[in-house]
Amino acid sequence: MLRVFQYAGFFLLGVVGGMIGPLIPFIRHDLAIGYGAAGLLFSAQSIGSIAVLLVAGWLVHRQGVRWILNLGSIGFALGLAVSSLAPSVEILLAGNVLIGIGMSLWDVGISTSTMDATSHGKGKALNLLHFFFGAGAVAGPLAAWIASDHWRLALGVLAVVPLGLLVLINKMPVPATPSAPSAVRFGVYRKPLLWLIAVALSVYCGVEWGVGAWFPSYWVAAGKGVDPNLVTSLFWLTFSLGRFFVGGLADRWGFGRFLGLALAASGGAILLWLLSPTPEISLLAVLLLGVALAGIYPTFVALASQRFPASSGQVASVLSIFAGLGTLLWPPLMGVWADVHRIQSLPVSEFGVWLVLALVGAVTLWKARESTRG
Repeated sequence: MLRVFQYAGFFLLGVVGGMIGPLIPFIRHDLAIGYGAAGLLFSAQSIGSIAVLLVAGWLVHRQGVRWILNLGSIGFALGLAVSSLAPSVEILLAGNVLIGIGMSLWDVGISTSTMDATSHGKGKALNLLHFFFGAGAVAGPLAAWIASDHWRLALGVLAVVPLGLLVLINKMPVPATPSAPSAVRFGVYRKPLLWLIAVALSVYCGVEWGVGAWFPSYWVAAGKGVDPNLVTSLFWLTFSLGRFFVGGLADRWGFGRFLGLALAASGGAILLWLLSPTPEISLLAVLLLGVALAGIYPTFVALASQRFPASSGQVASVLSIFAGLGTLLWPPLMGVWADVHRIQSLPVSEFGVWLVLALVGAVTLWKARESTRG
């Protein structure tokens, strides 16, 4: 039953995350806002995430994973309901703050329970968990395509799902976090490797959500006949399938080698998009990018879990904070860039963010090797 909740929970996280970008054209039309203002929806979710994640590691230690998941379910449902009824962009932003709180508490609770339940094969386990996020992200744009102008109704219907999963949470066993003194559990905050992984994930989220948030608008500007929501679903499909098939490679090759190859492959896909930005090549490059990006986030999480097994709640909290910071920073900046340089310049901003990721990732993997030798 725990696995059912973990996979269903991450699937819903993917659905909601995958819907926002494709719904932006309809939200912009309904509320009469620009790209920059629309990008604040991602910032609002991140503000909610960061606010609660600052204390999530302590809450896991004091209250336990089940309590975190219960609180997250209530916040998630309330945020979706408020957003569905929002008469203005200000109320919509407030609803997205609540969505961010609920999603992040789920992220921490589910990730912590997965780490604690897995002693071997963490790379495969976390990639499989995140596969369901990718599967939800495939369904998200399709749901947005079906909903189109009825985006309020779609968010309202989704608000019921966390309440249903709330019942399941209280009927299932939850693994206990490993026993460790508080000094050991919270001593992870003094480890440079944890913070490097966290920064790498924050920049990674810029690359991933640069496509998830803005590729539908980019495709609309390209003027092609294929619906942008369907095209974006193809990106999330390759992304999801990548996580399903490459998770075992991370354990087999070693986390460092796998991450190095994945970072290089994602850079190659973005470079192809940048140098040949025709609609057809853009779509091909974005689909390749989905495969290349697929295993990066869960494998970085697995690396942190492997190095700091006694601090699963604290690790999940810190990494989720920085992932939220990445979503807070990069998509809105890309929206401002698009307002100034047009949305067709998206591959330029994507490549710029990837360059930062490549630099931080290289330093992180070097530090991981050094800590192993030490």
